[in-house]
Amino acid sequence: MTSSTYTPPTTRQTFAGSGSAPKLSFGGVVKSERIKLSSLRSIRTTLLITLLASAGLSLLSAWAMKSSFSYEGLDVSALPVDALQSYLLTVSTFASPFLALIFGVLGVFVISSEYSSGMILSSLAAVPRRTPMYFGKAIVLAAIAAVTALVLVLVGLAIGIAFLPAAAGEVFSGTVLTGALGAIVYLACVALLGFGFAAVLRSTAGGIALVAGLIFVLPIGFQFLSMTGWEWVPTVSQYLPMSLGSTLSMGDVATGSDPTYWVAMLAIALWAAVPSTLGLAVLKSRDAK
Repeated sequence: MTSSTYTPPTTRQTFAGSGSAPKLSFGGVVKSERIKLSSLRSIRTTLLITLLASAGLSLLSAWAMKSSFSYEGLDVSALPVDALQSYLLTVSTFASPFLALIFGVLGVFVISSEYSSGMILSSLAAVPRRTPMYFGKAIVLAAIAAVTALVLVLVGLAIGIAFLPAAAGEVFSGTVLTGALGAIVYLACVALLGFGFAAVLRSTAGGIALVAGLIFVLPIGFQFLSMTGWEWVPTVSQYLPMSLGSTLSMGDVATGSDPTYWVAMLAIALWAAVPSTLGLAVLKSRDAK
């Protein structure tokens, strides 16, 4: 009798008898990234700080604007439409240029925490194909940032109406809606900007430094350069993220400004896309360690 050696069935052979082998879907990757990010304490803390800071700035701006109306002797119930719209946009989106740094830090944490903790190896073991994992993180980050920004804008509008009920009728005006949309898109893009920087550098400190430098330090440098009289300086400074955020938070108004609302929307999307694309290239070309 010829002896035979027992060979345990492989995973593929096991599932072949009962159907097809299980496949890792992109929806499953996105769901796992959502669970992973929502469980991070640093993410929850950042979102809480963002909410509190935004509500505080909205309260301050609403109080200051209503006080200025009273000081100037204006009848708040008889303010023109454009003044009411400007009031609502100021109260609800005033904090967005300042909160951009927090959203950028949020984007940095999403991927840099994986490298600092070594979880990136486990993530790649679960999702060997790096592109779906990267896009899954980016999509979840963009969704969290957009929802958070939407909540901040809605809270700001509620605070503005509480201080000045006469402005409630302008909430659904085109200017206010586009201004709110612009602020949401701006903050979500800044989060993706930080995400891309951190993916390239694989460092929390480096990513935060780049985000802070681009959003706050670089505009100061351009202010000093404007004293040189060079014509290109004011043009370029208008396309820096902070300037684009201010343009977008004003809404789609025909002011003849450069850049226009929709050009600013495209520009901030490019600011987010370029570092994110570079981050994907680095992830695919370098070892994860």
